[in-house]
Formats: sequence, C-alpha cells, structure tokens
Amino acid sequence: MTAAYLVADLGATNARFALLNELSRWPSDAASVRQVTLPTGAYGSAADLLNAARAELGFAELAAACLAMAGPVIAGSGASAQGRMTNSQLLLDTGALQSQLACPVTLVNDFAALARGVPQARDRLQIGGDPGAQGVIAVLGPGSGLGVSALIPGEPWPQVLPSEGGHADLAPGTPLEQEILQLLSREHGTVSWETVLSGPGLVNLYRAMAALWGVEPQEASPEWVAEQGRLAGEPICHQTLETFFGFLGAAAGNLALTFAARGGVFVAGGIVPALAEFALTSPLRRRFEERGELAEYVASVPIWIILDAQPGLVGALECLRQARAAER
Repeated sequence: MTAAYLVADLGATNARFALLNELSRWPSDAASVRQVTLPTGAYGSAADLLNAARAELGFAELAAACLAMAGPVIAGSGASAQGRMTNSQLLLDTGALQSQLACPVTLVNDFAALARGVPQARDRLQIGGDPGAQGVIAVLGPGSGLGVSALIPGEPWPQVLPSEGGHADLAPGTPLEQEILQLLSREHGTVSWETVLSGPGLVNLYRAMAALWGVEPQEASPEWVAEQGRLAGEPICHQTLETFFGFLGAAAGNLALTFAARGGVFVAGGIVPALAEFALTSPLRRRFEERGELAEYVASVPIWIILDAQPGLVGALECLRQARAAER
C-alpha cells in the first residue's frame, strides 16, 4: 500500500483533516479528496484528536503530515516545534506527533498556512480596488478567533509572515465605536480586535449594542445575530452587523498599511464568507479606505472574500509541499 499524506486545519471549533495519495497541488475536484471534520472541543488531547481522525479516514502508513493550528507555533531545537491552540487547551508538539504518526510532521500557524494557499483560491468575491493588483498580500479571518498573516510573493516559494495581530488593541474610528469600546472595557478589561471580530466577538458587539439601546439582550449565538442582522428583522442585530463590518474594514485597512499589502487583503474565516452579499453594501469598503492622508494609497488595493470550502487545508498542503521540497 502506498503511503499517504495527511493535512489538517485545526481550529478552536472544528478540526478538518484530509488524506491525499500524492504530494501535488489541491485537486480541482475536491470531492476526490478523503476528508473529515471533527469537533475540536470533544477531545482532551491532540493524540485523541489524531486517533479519531485516523479511525475516520482509515489511514495506516503516512509519508508525511502537516498540521495547521489556531495559535502561535514556537520553534524548538532542530526540527521540533510546539504550540498551544488559542481558545482551546490542546497542546501540539512535533516530537509527540511524529512518534504517534510515525512520519515527519510539519507544524504551522493556521493563518500562515491559509496565506500560503491564497494564490490558489478559485472562488472569491472582490470588493473594490484593482483586480489585477500585485504585491504583498494580507490575510485576516474572523472565526472562533481572529487570524492574521501576510504573504510575500517569491520564487521558488513565497514567504509567509505569521501574526497574532488579532490580539492587538482595538482602535475605534467613530463615536459609536468609542462608546462600544468603553462598554467592552468594563466587561473584558483588555479589548482586542478579536473581542469584536470573531464569533464570540459578534455576540459581544450585540450585547454592547443592546446596552446602548437601553434594552435587555437576548440569549444569542453568533449564528442568530448574523441571520437576524442579515435579514434586518431585528434592528439591534442589523446595527450590530453593520458595526462588525465597519470594524472589519478598519482592521483590513490597517493591515493594508502595516504590510504594504498592494496585492490585496483577503478575508477568510467562518463568518464573513457566509455574509458575502451583506458585505457588498456594508461599511466594509468605506472604512477600509478611510486612511486619512493615505486614502489614495489603499484605493487601488482590493478586498477579496475567499469563498472556497477548505482554504486552510489547501494552505496546509502547500506548506507540506514546501517542507518536503526543502528536505530534498
């Protein structure tokens, strides 16, 4: 039996795995790839999670694996690396992973992997800017948390800059956002971009907005707030969603300047792609371009919403391809 390759995109909510028989780029027919999605929180250790993936996918011998995890990866001596997943208790260590899987294991940050796969994104929605723009690419994505990274084009492989920019201090840009920051500061102390630009952040925004309206908030999930806001069936949720996209535009505009991302800012994650139509008429692009003296600088920078089903797995595969090429 020919050894296979395992790639994974491990988030705080879902852990996605794919098994491939050859080390080529992600196939256009994604249905041909054996995949499984598992609830991350159901497993007490990385070993338990991998054992469950092995049982679901039915693999025995592996040639190599790449695991992209939601959290910072700290390199150790030699080829070792480890990291604890943000918003999860899972600890991943390449030494333990290689012993369990009996193959070389590459461990990377999930948004560093996602950035690596951005050039292959086939289904994406452009919001403003020049569609032919080239240069450095910035990536961010609200999901269980807020991931951030950047990609510098190059040959034979692009260079990825991992980031924990989602935990940078929130910067309000309107009087309403300043009021929201004050309310969130009382509850959370330190308020980061992730405090508002994530699934839990959407609920945080809703609760703060309800307080500003002087009403008692309902027991809400991110899905409920997003759906009510999208349909404009509940006015507080609608304003919450408008504010969410305003913050997202501001964060994306900051990244465009921070990374000089003339090649575009790509938005992924579990929230925004499902709200792509709402994003088109939201404050997203306007707030993106509100850069003062550098408004003209970002005017040509496109925002792209990645609509592909598994961009994290595509990126993890690219990371694995590069790691294996470096060993030759």
